[in-house]
Amino acid sequence: MKMYTRCLTLALLFCGMLPFGSCSAKAAKIDVKLYCLNIGKADCMILCCADKVYLIDAGYAHTYPALETALAALKIDHLNGVFLTHCHEDHMGGMMPLAESNIAIDHFYAASIYHDVKEKKHPMIRAAKKRNMEVEWLSSGNSVPIADGYSFQILGPLQTNEENENNNSLVIRFSSPHGSILFAGDMKDEEENELLYHNRLQPCDVLKVGHHGDDGATSKAFLSTVQPKCAVIMTHSRQEPDTPAPQVLFRLSNVGCDTYITQNAQDAYCITLRNGSVSVQDIAWPHIPKRTENIGLIADTEKNTLTLTNKNSHTIHLTGCTLYLAEKDEVVSLKDLSLDAGASFILGGKKAGNDVHLKLDIKKIMDDKKLDVAILYDQYGRILAICNNGQDE
Repeated sequence: MKMYTRCLTLALLFCGMLPFGSCSAKAAKIDVKLYCLNIGKADCMILCCADKVYLIDAGYAHTYPALETALAALKIDHLNGVFLTHCHEDHMGGMMPLAESNIAIDHFYAASIYHDVKEKKHPMIRAAKKRNMEVEWLSSGNSVPIADGYSFQILGPLQTNEENENNNSLVIRFSSPHGSILFAGDMKDEEENELLYHNRLQPCDVLKVGHHGDDGATSKAFLSTVQPKCAVIMTHSRQEPDTPAPQVLFRLSNVGCDTYITQNAQDAYCITLRNGSVSVQDIAWPHIPKRTENIGLIADTEKNTLTLTNKNSHTIHLTGCTLYLAEKDEVVSLKDLSLDAGASFILGGKKAGNDVHLKLDIKKIMDDKKLDVAILYDQYGRILAICNNGQDE
């Protein structure tokens, strides 16, 4: 793997991006930009091309503020299309908050093949219904045109997988005069092998790595076929310790691919395609306060507590911050919490001791038998601190 130096020049970043309107004759002169948001182990990407904007997945419901912040920072109030790759919370959770927002949406796209959810409860059907719209169901072989020379080709899934919804992921190849991107969703080896067997894959410039860099995907055979120049893995290893898998990073390096992991970005990675070349920028969104740093977050399963500590030499204000408890799927608002330098704030479950500052109406604040995660977010959806309980999955 190569080591990367952050290159952040906001003036260059936003130059030439706006306006986002209808496609014009100058479309081919506009760079393709893919924004991969740092929201933990979840997928949420904004694709800007040919004067149009598309969203590929929407992360969790509790990470929607990060998408909202990104759209505002990029001055996007209109999405030409929204794609959902498959029905898992870390891809679909933000769809309903998006549908309830003031962002204009032209099309809702989803895979015609799915298994883990009943039709009436399909997140894309519910989101589209909120707008009095219909979902446009996509199957392998379909194409979604964007502009001359620009399109999405649907490669998979080829058949329903009743054992793992990840293998029903919508696999999308974006093509443009500037280059190509393969969005692999969460497909694992089984779906990869089907696409390889039916010769649906071809080389791409950029790969959105499947299943957050888990070792059950991105095989040697798959990479030998797609040969990406650049790859992005959307995960956080504190949230999902087996991602990115060392074996996957090794295989990507072996094909000469530059790999970026979103947990290392400030707010997002911006991947630019321009005349066949690929460049990557590490972005901090402008016009919002600097991220609060040096916050400790420690789980103690024996005491049934989570402790937030201010490691700074000055008071910090956590107004609008939320704490997400993964196993409970619960979001705790910290409201107007302020912490003096060196001070701590302790949250506990029902049976925690009397030294806690806030008792929650749950038996155990963190699971003590299987992997559990707590994440502190600010009001802009940025991760301020993250911890797990040290257990295996």
